[in-house]
Amino acid sequence: MEQLNQEIKDKLEKICICRGITKAAIKASVRNGKKTVEDIAADTGATLGGCKGFRCNAKIQEIIEGYGTEWN
Repeated sequence: MEQLNQEIKDKLEKICICRGITKAAIKASVRNGKKTVEDIAADTGATLGGCKGFRCNAKIQEIIEGYGTEWN
């Protein structure tokens, strides 16, 4: 049940506010082999909004670094 709750939260939480990219989309990109913020930007469109990644760059980096330890 907790896994399901986290998945729902990830679908609702916006990481890139400018483009409306969710945490779930970022995690999916990482699961599919993207290892850098630039790769994730190309895959999802995150960091390409009006702020050019100023707001979301660090959040995306945290998700990349947490892969395999905090979530899988």
